[in-house]
Amino acid sequence: MLLRGRVLPKSTIFGGFTSSSGPDHTGPTEGGDNDFELLEGDVNTTIIDGVPAISFSDRIKNILFREMELTVIVKLLGHNIGYNALHNRILSLWKPVNSIRIMDTINGYYLVKFHAIKDYNRVLSQGPWTVYDQYLTVQLWTKHFSPAQPYPSVVLAWIRLSNLLGHLYKRKIIEAIGSFIEKMVKFNVQMDNQTRGRFACLAVYINLEKPLISQVFVDGAV
Repeated sequence: MLLRGRVLPKSTIFGGFTSSSGPDHTGPTEGGDNDFELLEGDVNTTIIDGVPAISFSDRIKNILFREMELTVIVKLLGHNIGYNALHNRILSLWKPVNSIRIMDTINGYYLVKFHAIKDYNRVLSQGPWTVYDQYLTVQLWTKHFSPAQPYPSVVLAWIRLSNLLGHLYKRKIIEAIGSFIEKMVKFNVQMDNQTRGRFACLAVYINLEKPLISQVFVDGAV
């Protein structure tokens, strides 16, 4: 991690997220500076090649990861957007029932934390979302995310399964196939045999850092 001198937004200094939209409903993902204590062994410090290094125990990491539940990463492609402008736009787009919290990072990435799982799931499963006629990428937060990367590594994409045998067009079967390919968030099954035939469209999150899957075997058939 490089340390560089720059003026930080207030939201990135203390508390992290700035709350917005509606009444604040504290839920299981609500975090705070005093929610946990640092015990002996939780903080390890050393010097590596003359550079100070600090690391935290798995116990602390798990606490911090839990506080990031119901958090998504957003980035507006092809356009720089300020905090206030994005804040107003996503409230208008998503219309969350409960309050959300927003934190700006670097490279145009923002973290959005939801208090209601319904709001969280709806934002992930619907879309595509556009702001100023530009695509607003929305991806799940994971512990591997780094705002240092210039472009998102995970994108939402629709894939089509068009050669399934007729008896396989069942909700549970389609869900199993989609979850096997990637993390699935939504699907649609076309069942009209007389006009367009049968096919299934799945909305899945694709990791662009991994080889893309172009086909899959289902019960021995491609």
